[in-house]
Order: sequence, then C-alpha cells, then structure tokens
Amino acid sequence: MIPPRLKKGDTIGIVAPSKPFYPGCRELLHNAKECVEGLGLEVVFSKNLFASDKLGVSAGTPKQRADDINSMFQDKNINAIWCFQGGGTAIQTLNLLDYGKIRKNPKIFMGKSDSDVLHSAINRMTGLTTFHAPDFKIGAGIDLDFDYSKKFFVERLMNGKTGEIKKASEWKTVRTGKANGRIVGCTIGPILSLAGTKYFPDFEGALFFMESYNPKVKSAVSELAQLEKMGVFGKISGIVIGYIYGFQDAGQFKKTPKLDRRGKKVNYEDLVLEATKDYDFPILKINEFGHYCPNAIIPLGAQAKMDAGKKEVEIVSKCVK
Repeated sequence: MIPPRLKKGDTIGIVAPSKPFYPGCRELLHNAKECVEGLGLEVVFSKNLFASDKLGVSAGTPKQRADDINSMFQDKNINAIWCFQGGGTAIQTLNLLDYGKIRKNPKIFMGKSDSDVLHSAINRMTGLTTFHAPDFKIGAGIDLDFDYSKKFFVERLMNGKTGEIKKASEWKTVRTGKANGRIVGCTIGPILSLAGTKYFPDFEGALFFMESYNPKVKSAVSELAQLEKMGVFGKISGIVIGYIYGFQDAGQFKKTPKLDRRGKKVNYEDLVLEATKDYDFPILKINEFGHYCPNAIIPLGAQAKMDAGKKEVEIVSKCVK
C-alpha cells in the first residue's frame, strides 16, 4: 500500500513521538516550517508537540504521543505526518496506535532514528510504505539543511520520482554482487529494540538499508553479532550501508574517528563485512541516508535493486501515487 503524493496546498502534520521539544530547537522548527511553506505546503503542529512527560525524556505520555499520530492519520485535512525528531521512547506508543485507522487513511509518514520503530510497526501491521527522512529541523547544519535532502523531498514525495539514488559522495563496494528486494531498515539500535515483538521487521528476501547513530566500536560489533544470531543475515538479499555518524566526519559535528585498542581507525563497513563473512550477499557503502548527512528520502517497504560492483542502487517500485 502506497500513500498519495504531496501537492501544493496540502498540509503536513508535525508530531513528536519520542524526545521532547527543547527551547533551543524553536528556531530550527521555525526554519523548517518556513522552508516547507515555501514549497506551497501548509504545516500544523500536533496537540502535544511541546508536551513533556514527568521524567522529561519524552514529548508527553505514551498515550498523548500515540493520540497525536492517530489524530493525524484520521484527520482528512492532513496529507502527511512528519516526526520532529527521534529520541528513544517511541516504542512506548506502538500498542496504542490505531492500525485500522492507519490502514483506512494511508498517507505519507516520515522520520528517522527512533522513528524507525514506527516505520517497522506501521509497515508490519498495515503494509503501508513509509519514509526514512530527515528530522523536521533546519539551521544546525544537519539533515534537512542539505540542498540534496530538500531536492529529494520534492522529487520523492511531490513528484513521485523513483529510479537511481543519486550520489552526493564517493561510494564503496564492500562485497560485489547484485540483489533486489523490499527495503527494510534503517537505524540498527531502534530496529533491535523490536526483537521479540510482532513489530520486528520481516527481513525475508529484503534489502537491508542500515545506518547507526554514533555507536561505540564494541556496541557496533555486538549489534551486528545479534543480527547474525537472530538469523537476519540468512534471510536478506543484500545490505546498503548509509552514513554512520561517529565513524565519519559530518560538517560541524565532526567526531574523533573510531579507533580500536591498538589506535587503528575502524571503518563501520569493515565490521559489517566481518560479521557477514559466512554469507555471500552484496554489500555497498553509500552516504545518502542516516544522521547529519544528505538524505535521499528512503521509501521503506518499496522494491529496490542494487549492483554493488557498479555502485548502483535503484528504487524500482512506486512509493507514492
């Protein structure tokens, strides 16, 4: 199931399913609203966007956050739903979402990081294609600040463009080969938080688009080992590795390169190669989705194909109608 595309005059609803809004984000929110309105779209904020739970770690109670998402899907005047930011507690909302309403009112749903638990749950429970996309923020030199991300917002969600993911960087063949399948992913930590639940992604025959936010070397090794032990690598057809913040430079957010105990620089793609040494599926390293980088707005659930040797990734099925 794919949602209707956005057109001028349509309205985007902004929700906060995880981390609370901080005063320092006000300008970033305003800038993003101004940018999107410049495209001829309207922006409205959810009822609880500025709420906070009693611990100060979430934008309201699980019910408040779930109610905002349910309301946005039910509201006929809302054409797309955009998660303001990630965090770590969106998983609390999953049993409170009305998947029947979502199924009856398919619309664009986008976000990244902790929002990937919502993508997985919505896809598993309804079959709706959703979009791994930048936070709704501009002004800090992060995701939506990049012209590349703004361009793909228009091309993917308004013009319905699929086809090849355009390079904004140098790509790297990690293991050669060709593969195709449904796009599943993306941020590993949130995805693994769904292990043992009915919301965990269906990896059978899938192309695993993976990214991570500032993992330590030992946690990255552990997460990849967990995926292997769960049988994920025995099911997928290929891996596309996105931008790994913390392992690579990212503008003003430059981090010290990850080093092993000997002081040698560690590349995330080498950890993936080692973790999958008993498998032969292709692996391609790109940089066009993830945290604090240009984002190609990845349609989760859409069909795609890859040629790691030729360094090509192509989305082959429609993601909006």
